[in-house]
Amino acid sequence: MTLFKRTLTNLLHLGALMCAVSAAQAAYPLAIEHGQGKLTLNQAPTRVAVFDLGVLDTLDALGIAAEGVPQMSGPAYLKAKYEGRKTVNVGTLFEPDQAALERLKPDLIIIGGRSSNQFEALSALAPTIDLSIAPDHFLAGVQGNLKVLGEIFDKQEQAVQLQAQLNKELAAVHAKTTGQSSLTLFTVNDALMLHAPGERFGMLNEVLGTRSVVESVDPASVAQVRPAPDSPEARQLRERQRVRLEAALKEQPQWLVILDRGAATGGEGKADETLGKHAGIAASKAWADGKVFYLEPATWYIATGGYQGLMSTLKAFAAAQ
Repeated sequence: MTLFKRTLTNLLHLGALMCAVSAAQAAYPLAIEHGQGKLTLNQAPTRVAVFDLGVLDTLDALGIAAEGVPQMSGPAYLKAKYEGRKTVNVGTLFEPDQAALERLKPDLIIIGGRSSNQFEALSALAPTIDLSIAPDHFLAGVQGNLKVLGEIFDKQEQAVQLQAQLNKELAAVHAKTTGQSSLTLFTVNDALMLHAPGERFGMLNEVLGTRSVVESVDPASVAQVRPAPDSPEARQLRERQRVRLEAALKEQPQWLVILDRGAATGGEGKADETLGKHAGIAASKAWADGKVFYLEPATWYIATGGYQGLMSTLKAFAAAQ
């Protein structure tokens, strides 16, 4: 190669690099629309505090480590990732540690789900965005969070690759489940609650590609606060749940999809025992056929909407077909 050609080649490489750098820099200021408004970031954040484990899961999938994380109660794969990392404990998913945050001086705080009601208090400390995911737009929420996190941290290429892998996994699972029906059940000790599309864990039909045997509900109609135990309201709620579950089981769902609340935070899992004691479930074809799919409890109860947790669930359900 002549000196001229080498120089021209080097200049072309340098030009391409400068264009890439310019394109990355051109992303800022970056306007972000989130669950509680709009935020403009003037530069890429370097000290991030995260109060949602689903977001933390997706950040990890993108190769991004948070500087501030809440107390880790699960899932195991996230706890293992952060055990050896130097991070600041910034409180719990419900109660941020303001003193720890003031010491950390984050340039971005990300909340979602359980921590979403802390938006105002946290916004006073640092730029804050709410990446909560609506149960009736779950997959769109996961995909939207993946995209916006890719933009914020200049990981657009990785986000596109992860999205392509998710699309592929969803297509593979849905090709197997076309025409199949399912019922999502939440177990708490000896209690059973069904979740229809629109309710907190009713997104499992959308995720798994199955037909719900119960009608969708308006998320706005779902009570956000549980009634006091043994109150008239609590008794009425249990009776409504009993009637709904009885009607759902008459539809003979082909799959029972189970989330065991007791096992989600390190307690004793009693889902099998609870399900087996229920006459309607014990008599169902799904139970007799062994078509019972147990969700990884901490992944779905604590880190709902995380990319890696979603992918592992899709692979597990595909393998169960």
